[in-house]
Amino acid sequence: MIQNIQEYYQCILDNLTGGLVSVDLSGKVVYLNPMAGKILRMEADTCCQDMHYQKAFEAFPALRDVIKETIETAKCVRRAEISIMHANTPLIIGYSTMLVKNHEGKELGITVIFQDISFVNKKPV
Repeated sequence: MIQNIQEYYQCILDNLTGGLVSVDLSGKVVYLNPMAGKILRMEADTCCQDMHYQKAFEAFPALRDVIKETIETAKCVRRAEISIMHANTPLIIGYSTMLVKNHEGKELGITVIFQDISFVNKKPV
């Protein structure tokens, strides 16, 4: 039997095979899972917690735009792609967005789930 359900949920998020970024409605980064840190080459534990997403992701304008649009419009995307640069290397990121709501339906923030799909679309030479 699971003793600490909160810890169990945290482990699920920490072990996702895709990146996950969650931002509250004020724009503060609430959570960045380890895979998001790996994909973006950021320290997930320390880099962004409690930081405004505009500053936290200043090196990734396309990701910032996705977060901004989702917060402002409350419209979710099921499957889309953006291109981001890391160390002069373009990465293609496949992403989806969702609203985070409590049990009463009150919106608390947004979440972006993503994966690096740069090599998925490339054909072998």
